[in-house]
Amino acid sequence: MDKYRELISMFSEVLEKSKDYHIAYIYQVGYVSLIGLLSKEEQNASMIVDEIFSSPESMAESLLRNWRWQWFYEHKELLPRKDYDDIRKLDSDLPDNLQEQYRQNISDWQNKIQNILRK
Repeated sequence: MDKYRELISMFSEVLEKSKDYHIAYIYQVGYVSLIGLLSKEEQNASMIVDEIFSSPESMAESLLRNWRWQWFYEHKELLPRKDYDDIRKLDSDLPDNLQEQYRQNISDWQNKIQNILRK
């Protein structure tokens, strides 16, 4: 299995929760992230290509950013901000009672990513 597929597999549960972030493979382009709502019943014209992944590292960064958004949505009522222009700002904006859990989760994801990228 190549690194791209391993990353997708590792983040499969996070991707299933994502309503408006998807990963696809486009022939002669490669792996991309798609933004928009996806409907299996019909073609959805509101989907746009957000990023074309030039490397597994760029895909990993995007998947981890998506994980941060998912974590934010799950804990939104406990956080001081209502939204972020850059989700990475979440890392330094956590209340004390959520810091340990979040930092452990993100560290686990980063270690898993590094294991795949080192292969």
